[in-house]
Amino acid sequence: MITFKHFFESNQPLGLIETITFEELGPIEAKIDSGNGAYNVLHGVNIDHNGDNVTFETVNGQMITKPVVELIDINIGSGNIEQRPVVEFDIKIGDELHPNTKFSIGDRTENEYKILVGKDFIEELGGVIDVTKQNNLD
Repeated sequence: MITFKHFFESNQPLGLIETITFEELGPIEAKIDSGNGAYNVLHGVNIDHNGDNVTFETVNGQMITKPVVELIDINIGSGNIEQRPVVEFDIKIGDELHPNTKFSIGDRTENEYKILVGKDFIEELGGVIDVTKQNNLD
């Protein structure tokens, strides 16, 4: 039987904050949030969902247009449901490329980190988080 200590030491844990590099946007710090059961979230405002595509303004005022791969309903609290478009990005974390990674687009203006990494993607990355670290995979 493997102990937790052995498991933790044998896997490269994520830090609470990790840098994600987007082909279109460059490197951006993201908050790792195991309590977020939905897709990863990328900050977007002035969202124009038109047919099969969505155009939005994101970090550093950059405008992005991407195909929508699906729409999801997100409970944003107090019983309020928000429908968000989901798009895919090729991203890199540390030295590892993750093609076609899904992100819902939502307004994170009030949040310090403009990207939130969700539980499913955390599991794909190994599922271990060391909350005392930042940018542990760099």
